[in-house]
Parts: sequence; structure tokens; C-alpha cells
Amino acid sequence: MSDVYLKAWHGGLGDALQFSTLPEEFSKQQNRKTYILGDAPFRNPGIYDLVWDKNPYVLGKKFGTWNAGDLPEIPYRQDGFLEENGTGNMISNWEKFHGLKPTNKYPKIYYEPEKHKDVKDIFIVDFTSTTVNDDSKKVTECFKKIKNEYPDRKFICVSFADIDVDNDLSNDNFFDGYIEVENIFRYCDLISSVYGYVSLHSGGTHLSSALKEYSPDLKSICILSESWYNEHKVVDNHFLFDNVNYIRY
Repeated sequence: MSDVYLKAWHGGLGDALQFSTLPEEFSKQQNRKTYILGDAPFRNPGIYDLVWDKNPYVLGKKFGTWNAGDLPEIPYRQDGFLEENGTGNMISNWEKFHGLKPTNKYPKIYYEPEKHKDVKDIFIVDFTSTTVNDDSKKVTECFKKIKNEYPDRKFICVSFADIDVDNDLSNDNFFDGYIEVENIFRYCDLISSVYGYVSLHSGGTHLSSALKEYSPDLKSICILSESWYNEHKVVDNHFLFDNVNYIRY
């Protein structure tokens, strides 16, 4: 069979992670080689480095005919398509829609995080999100309820060395401290080391789902609006994973 040229239409972390199981399954089920299409977009270089460069089933970047990813000819948002063809899970849906036997439920990364015992009892909080415009007041109310459920835990806000965050949520005064993350690999290390992770619906949420392979006891909590949750629920749980606790407002 022909080689696979994989690309996500959008360049975010979650966009890449939704296809993260495909190269391994193409290799095992169809004996096909996978390349990342040369013009595939990435919001920052770390996304490629983590999701694809560390994947032993990806042979690098190469130009060719786009034949894997969210292809226009896969009508997954067309009325009735998922009701007839869906598996109830986004990851296995993409496997099925690419002619593979549905095998996986969660996104996958092949970088094994380094664990740090000094943060094992805390929650980290990441209120950065590129795609969603959340209601700051309602998110704050949900977050305070979460804090009340874990009164003996500290909640540390994450900041990123290479990302400027300008929203009301990451600058509030109800955190117990701040921690700066140098790059996406240190971010994986941190998420895998802590007691819990609180986020908005973002690539970080989906990354936490993948990281539970290495840290199964991680409490991943995502705050999102009821309407945003339902919008994804009706398209066969698109970007929703059952190993994440979704708190809706």
C-alpha cells in the first residue's frame, strides 16, 4: 500500500493529538510508512517535537499527497454520518475512518515523562486556551468549588516561558503560587508528576488524557461551558475523553 502523508488541518496541540495513534496502527495493521506532510501547520515547534518527532512510527516530514488526517472527504460533521458510522470515541473514530480496526480510546505520546516528587501533592492550573472564549466569572466560580473539594491541596498556576497570557483567569489572586514551564517536554513532566491538573478545554486537557498512560492516578479536571460540552458531545464525543472529569457551567 502507499505511504501515509498525515496532516491536521489546524496546528494546535489537540489537533495533532487526535491523530496520534494512527502511525502505529498504519504500521501494525497495514505495514505502511507514515510521514508528516511537509506543509502541515504547527502553532509552535514543540507540538511537532512532542507528538511526531518522538513517535517511532513517524519517519519525519515529507511532501506528498495528503491522504490522512481530517481530510475533506471524511464527512464526520455531516448530519447522520457519525450516528451511522461512529464508535462513540474520537480516537477510534479516526482509526476506523482511515480503514483501520478501531483500537485506541485516548491520544498517545511516546515521550516518557520524568517524575518529580517535590510536586506530587499539588494541583497545577492552566487557564490558557486558544480556541475557546470562556466566561471568566463562571470559570472562577467552578474553580473555587474545586478548591473547596481539596482544601488540603495547593493550586499552582502554570505560565509558559514562550507564551504571553492576557486573560483575567491566569492573573487572579486565588492561586497558591506560580510555576514557569520552559517547554512542552517539561510541561509533560510536570503534569505527570502532580496530584491533579485543572484546565480549560484545550490541547493541555487532551495531553493530560494521553499522559494518564504514564500517571494513571492523575486527577485531570476540565472546566468548560455546557454549550461547548454539548457541541462536542453530539459529534460522537469529539475531543472528550472518559479519563478526564469535565466540570460544566
